[in-house]
Amino acid sequence: MENFKCFIISVFILLISFNTHAALVNQKILTNQTFPFKGTELQAISGVFYFEFDPLLQVNQTIVDIEHAATNAQGMVEAQASFFIIQPKDASKRKAALVEISNRGSKASLNYFNLAKRTAVPNTAAALGDGLIQDLGLSLMWIGWQGDVPIKSDLLYADLPRAQGVTGKVRSDWTIEQTKSMLSIAHRDSIATIYPLDKSQKQQAYLTHRMGREGLKDIVPASQWQFSPDGSRIVGNFTPGIYELVYPAKDPMVIGLGLAIVRDTAEYVKTKGSSYYAPKTLAFGVSQTGRFLRHFLHQGFNETELGFKAFDGMFIHTAGAGRGSFNHRFAQPSRDGHRMSAFQYPTDLFPFTSERVRSPYTNKKRGLLKRYHQDFYPKTFYTNTGYDYWGRAASLIHTNEIHDIKPLPHERIYHFASTQHYVHSTANMKLIDKEHNIYQGNPLNFKLHLRALLSHLTDWVITYKKPPGSSYPSFAKQTLINFSHYQPPKWLGIEKPYKPHTVYEMDLGEKWAQGIIEVQPPIILAETTPAVPNIDTNGNEVGGIIHPLLKAPIATFLPWVLRSNTFANNEMADFTGAVKKWPTQRIKARYSSKKSYLKHLEKMSRKSLSQGWLLARDLNRVQLQGNWLWDWSMNQPKPLYTAN
Repeated sequence: MENFKCFIISVFILLISFNTHAALVNQKILTNQTFPFKGTELQAISGVFYFEFDPLLQVNQTIVDIEHAATNAQGMVEAQASFFIIQPKDASKRKAALVEISNRGSKASLNYFNLAKRTAVPNTAAALGDGLIQDLGLSLMWIGWQGDVPIKSDLLYADLPRAQGVTGKVRSDWTIEQTKSMLSIAHRDSIATIYPLDKSQKQQAYLTHRMGREGLKDIVPASQWQFSPDGSRIVGNFTPGIYELVYPAKDPMVIGLGLAIVRDTAEYVKTKGSSYYAPKTLAFGVSQTGRFLRHFLHQGFNETELGFKAFDGMFIHTAGAGRGSFNHRFAQPSRDGHRMSAFQYPTDLFPFTSERVRSPYTNKKRGLLKRYHQDFYPKTFYTNTGYDYWGRAASLIHTNEIHDIKPLPHERIYHFASTQHYVHSTANMKLIDKEHNIYQGNPLNFKLHLRALLSHLTDWVITYKKPPGSSYPSFAKQTLINFSHYQPPKWLGIEKPYKPHTVYEMDLGEKWAQGIIEVQPPIILAETTPAVPNIDTNGNEVGGIIHPLLKAPIATFLPWVLRSNTFANNEMADFTGAVKKWPTQRIKARYSSKKSYLKHLEKMSRKSLSQGWLLARDLNRVQLQGNWLWDWSMNQPKPLYTAN
């Protein structure tokens, strides 16, 4: 009978009205699959939420261009967003809801926390991995918020209104490694027609080319390129280098409504009578959406329209010091900022620390969080990899460039030493320097630390049990150093990058405070080079959470790697790190045998367990990766190690 009910629900689309004051007013259920998991009946539900926003409310007036969006008969601005939720069918078993802010429409939580294989539609027990999220009593929800995500069944997206009649300039850029004949004006896989050319002002568009991030820009003659008929691409003979396009557009999407969608989804989940009721909410964002959550906090969106706290906890992963293009006119939310891609977008802007500090350039004293907003601060974990210190300026969240700045009492900051932006598959590691045995791709598995920290954050939010103290590199402990002082050991056979990712003081125009960029590209006023983690004699980072494979070292794990492309090879590659395979004699000088190595690794793993950096259920996973690393180091290939 239960299966028959699920079939009926999945075939017929149900429109359900909510009798609440929240801005989430309706939902459309598309599928509802019930399945058993560890003795509990779970529901996997997909659908669409419908929202209404009052543009006159003070909390909504932060949303740029909301006053230019069309309204319904009640004077409300409408939007909709797709969602997917996995929850216990019995509401009494839901201790809290973990709401993932989907990175470009994807689903990451099950892979990061449950070590599950990535699945587009996780509606079976097999899709839930080892079930850590469910074991913690958490519902898991994904909500779309990004208006330029392609509308596909496996992606979370938002349908946002436009500010009709509004005009302005948009900027796109590309780093080209091989000659191409066509370039989309959108970033990565974003919808190419989000801001097409305003053909009536076509003569204002111009294209530049340069070789290197800081190279001089040459104007590309208009005779050598043109727009596609729909204005969503440019066509020409584009050779290696960096291209930058500035062009006129109109009718910008009201991107900032994505922040309000997330806010009001969290409020609805905590509303008694909701189909997805849970008494507490936690937000999770990774990389792009980690920056989204920093932006969310900075602009005060954790206060709902009714004056409640939207999220009780936040897990902000690999955001570095950034925010992003999440609430300004002609915003492109997919644009990020790395040494060799997406240049000078409003991603890394002062302030960076939660504590108020004074900018050395403007002399203004500001913090990420609004002081009067303390009642709405969630308990927050900031986690960053080693790459995020190099490629995302993460040290700026706890320094003012030269001094340490402590996190606030409701915050914890954790650094995963010597890890790259994501856990690299060993199948995709590539030998790039045969002489020095250096491989591109760093497989050090920080997901095991993420799992332990999710458990701590859940306890902190639900039972008020305090988590382990922050663990990150600092000037005081000499585990954080100025980039100019950083020098890898000579025996590694590597050169340091030209620079880590730097941040800028930029002139975006007089109306930037209102979310309007008038100067495209922006004028660079000042540059800040952030500090980076120090390293030990093995070349591995110190400070922060030290993985057992670093405490029992037989290789050097680098959070960065130099590019090996057609130009700018003194710069870092985006996102990735490297591994230095040690000579076997260096390893054997430390360990008499594989058995003695694994015994020492187990000891270090149990130490990490006692410190709260690992779960007991993951001790064997460290041993498995250690077993692979030994065999790989001794040139005895075995089945590839996987982080899942």
